[in-house]
Amino acid sequence: MNASTRMEHIWQLTKAIEQAAAVGEWERAAQIADERSPLLMALGAQQPPAVLAQIREILAIDAHIAKVAQNAQTTLGVEYEASMRATRNVSQYQRIAQF
Repeated sequence: MNASTRMEHIWQLTKAIEQAAAVGEWERAAQIADERSPLLMALGAQQPPAVLAQIREILAIDAHIAKVAQNAQTTLGVEYEASMRATRNVSQYQRIAQF
């Protein structure tokens, strides 16, 4: 695979990660990131300016996805706590209702 084809493949994987994250498919996003990671790591240090610019775009997309993931994690944590409170309240009601 030549450098141009490799970067196009990395770019397509990045866009697929972005799409998966946008719809909350975090497991899929992680799988694609695992596939993309060795390809990124295999890039040499000396790259033409166009490739470096694309890598900067990829890094920006990754930073945005990380923020979205953090927000999703926070939201899920809040929902989990609310569910646990509701479960405790139902259990308490059931104990009291049995008397």
